Amino acid sequence: MQSKALTFHFTTLDTPLPSGDALLINAAPGPYLKHLADHNLQVITALANTADKWAAKKIETAVETDEKFDLIIHFATKFATENIATIGRYAQQLNPGGTFITVIPNKTGASRLSKDFSKLFSEKESSSKAKCRIFQTSLTTATIDDKLARKWASLNKPKLIKDTELCTVPGVFSAEKIDTGSELMSEILKQESWYGSVADLGSAYGYLSHVILSTPRPKMKNLCLYELDQRALDCAKQNLSAFDTKIEYHWTDVTQKVPHERKFDCVIMNPPFHAAQDSSFALGKKFIEQAANILKPGGTLFLVANIHLPYEEDIQTLFRSHRLLKEDKGYKIFLARK
Repeated sequence: MQSKALTFHFTTLDTPLPSGDALLINAAPGPYLKHLADHNLQVITALANTADKWAAKKIETAVETDEKFDLIIHFATKFATENIATIGRYAQQLNPGGTFITVIPNKTGASRLSKDFSKLFSEKESSSKAKCRIFQTSLTTATIDDKLARKWASLNKPKLIKDTELCTVPGVFSAEKIDTGSELMSEILKQESWYGSVADLGSAYGYLSHVILSTPRPKMKNLCLYELDQRALDCAKQNLSAFDTKIEYHWTDVTQKVPHERKFDCVIMNPPFHAAQDSSFALGKKFIEQAANILKPGGTLFLVANIHLPYEEDIQTLFRSHRLLKEDKGYKIFLARK
């Protein structure tokens, strides 16, 4: 959607894009790249699946950069705070005369971001295509509110979640508070005895891992966290730094690969259940399939899911036995045995 909108936008420009160094933020590869063929391109993304797409094109990515650029193109997300924090930081890394472009789907806060963009930059051009809005400014004539840019950029610093010792950053899963499903799961995990090798699939900032590491006398040999978002994984490293258990952190798209040397005794997870408008629930089902693949015979899976999600058939097919442990507040928690 954003790729299509940007491609169209490039075809409508009256003034050529500035040449030189270009930065793509959160963008996946797309047909718009033909318009950037003469640029020295850098790509930053915190998401492993997006990084994998660029790697397939022989282009390396980074999670962040401190370099300066003549052109910055930002694919906005659905998280308002993340968007202004990103724009605030990288607007300060725009060279004199440089151009900044933001592309955002209409349904993910385009109207709000339009107002925010106008607060930061003194001039803004706007266009629409493919159910997206595109905002563009050029420092040939526009100016930046430097004080506001610094204020917004500071929002990306890790902060503690209310009533917890855990830190997080804007844009990661459940950044403002512990989600209800994970809280319900924690009540059960606290009652278990932990041993052997454990995997946390879709670990986010490590809340569930923190719960099991905090149980009395855990006997785990090692704990492996698997997470799509590098920013969340960095927070998890900080959140779990006080524990002595051997912990591994894997930046990966769980639906594609779960790197491991040996199979696990237990898997815990609160998987995502959809991507965009996908109503097949394939994402959550793939997590369940991967859990079954990495468990030892007799190994156990603890899974929390929204109550309406149709996972029972998949669990019954992939596991020897399962039972419903709890159903409350719109969630259900399963224990399944391989």
